[in-house]
Amino acid sequence: MPPNTPEKMPTPPPPLDGELRFDEATPNSRADDFGHIVHHMPQGILLPGSADDVAKTIQWTAQRGCKFAPQGQRHSTFGRSQVPGGIVADMSALRYIGPVDGDRVVVEAGATWSDVLRATLAQGKTPPVLTDYLELSVGGTLTVGGVGGTTSTFGVQSDNVIDMEVVTGEGKKVTCSASNNADLFNAVRAGLGQVGVITKVTLKLVAAPASVRRLRGDAARERAVVLPAPVAHDIHR
Repeated sequence: MPPNTPEKMPTPPPPLDGELRFDEATPNSRADDFGHIVHHMPQGILLPGSADDVAKTIQWTAQRGCKFAPQGQRHSTFGRSQVPGGIVADMSALRYIGPVDGDRVVVEAGATWSDVLRATLAQGKTPPVLTDYLELSVGGTLTVGGVGGTTSTFGVQSDNVIDMEVVTGEGKKVTCSASNNADLFNAVRAGLGQVGVITKVTLKLVAAPASVRRLRGDAARERAVVLPAPVAHDIHR
């Protein structure tokens, strides 16, 4: 494994808005995922302060012959978001949510869907598709597609993205959409994180219903409970 202190590295880390951590406890906390089967120890953890930090760190790891992987809420399995001896990024550090602008909202990839919903419901809007568990990161579910209860009507979550800011494997920030850099746009959505790192997205929004039907199971029967949408969100959390 390469030296784990910056002063011993042949190529020192670049200046960042956030920070790179190499202390022993920090990589240990990131050598696991939701499956608890594969355990790969990274050399360090990036806590990005900006998308530029992601780009600079990808360039730096490439120069050193190491790998880079983003991690959101770490619900990946079989080590897909782990890199032995490389750098993993804690994308939850990038969680800005912009103001709702009509039928869209700009959010950073580390924001959770509960964060997004809390912001959009206040304006009477909601993403068309939500995962059952709302504490997943936006970038994480878009990377795998993102299936929800309304997928039969609206498709998966990655079908409801207007545009994205992506950092490529070359460490370049690129904005892509269905009409701009479409090949990258289509490859990154549900691309399992193998094409680039999503750092920011513009999400499509629809009008939030006044109430929702939530199915609850008990030992006797399934029963439907109709709740006001904001209340259903709080219970869902």
